[in-house]
Amino acid sequence: MSVTIDCYPNETKSFDALPQDSPLQHLDYGGMLTMIGDLVEQERKKNRNERRAFLIKKVCNINLDLTINEIKEDANSLQSYVPKEWNKGPITKANFLKFFEKHDISLKYLEDVYAHQSKGKPVVKKNSLFKIKKGGGVYKGNAIYGVVVDNIGKSNVKYIAITEDFMPSGSEYYGTCDSYTSSMSIWKCDVVGEFSIADWKRYIKALADYNRDMRHRNEFWDNNPILRTIRKPWSYFNKNFDVMNGQIPEGKPYTYGCEAEWGIFKGCIDEKLRIENQ
Repeated sequence: MSVTIDCYPNETKSFDALPQDSPLQHLDYGGMLTMIGDLVEQERKKNRNERRAFLIKKVCNINLDLTINEIKEDANSLQSYVPKEWNKGPITKANFLKFFEKHDISLKYLEDVYAHQSKGKPVVKKNSLFKIKKGGGVYKGNAIYGVVVDNIGKSNVKYIAITEDFMPSGSEYYGTCDSYTSSMSIWKCDVVGEFSIADWKRYIKALADYNRDMRHRNEFWDNNPILRTIRKPWSYFNKNFDVMNGQIPEGKPYTYGCEAEWGIFKGCIDEKLRIENQ
C-alpha cells in the first residue's frame, strides 16, 4: 500500500482555502513556494550587493587595503590560489568593489573593518611601539616594530623601524643599520606598548657604535697607502663581519668579484693588529 506524502502542507492549506474561481488555482502545485523562494533569493542578492557597496563607500581606502591583504593571506591556503588573480589593482573604490564581486568575498570582512573604523581612530602618541605589518608595499628589512617619533596631522605618524630586540633595523644581507624615518597611517599602527627611556638609550648607543665602526673602516682604508689605491669591496661595510679585528667574509656571495681586494686588506689589517699587540 502506497503512502502519499504532502511535501507542501502549508501550500495545500492555502490552495484549499482559495475560491474555486481564483486565478491562483491555475498555478502549478508547488510553484508558489518556488516562485517565492526565487524572489527571496533575488531580494537577498540585491540587499547583499547594496550592503557591499555601502560598506566599501564608508570604509576608508587604507582599511580596505589592509582588509584585502588579510583576505589574500587567507586565500593563500586554497589549492586554487593564483596570486595574480587576486591582484586588486590601483587603490580605488571601484577596484575594491570589483575585487569583492569577482571573488564573492564574505561581507564579514567588510562588516568587521567597518565596526572597527566606527570606534574611531587609534590613539597613537609619540614613543608608541607598534607592530609593523609586512606586505602591502611595506618593506623594512629585519624590522619588527616601529617607534613613533612625531605625529603628522591627525591621520599619519613619523616613525623609525627597529628589530625584535629594539635595535636599529636594516638589511641582514648587506649588514646595514638604518635610522631614517618613514611615515605611516595610524590605521596601520597596531600599538603593542611604549618605547621607554631605557630603550632609547640602548638604541642610541647601538646606533653610535655602528656609526663609529663604519667611520673607522672608512678612515683605515682611505689612510692606508696600499688600500687607498684600490676599490673597497662591496661588503666592506657589512656590520656582520668585524673587519677591524681581522674577520673577513669567506666565499660567495660576499667576496664575489673582490677576492683580491679582500686578500690585500687582510694583510694590511693583520699587520696593524700585530703592531698594536706588541
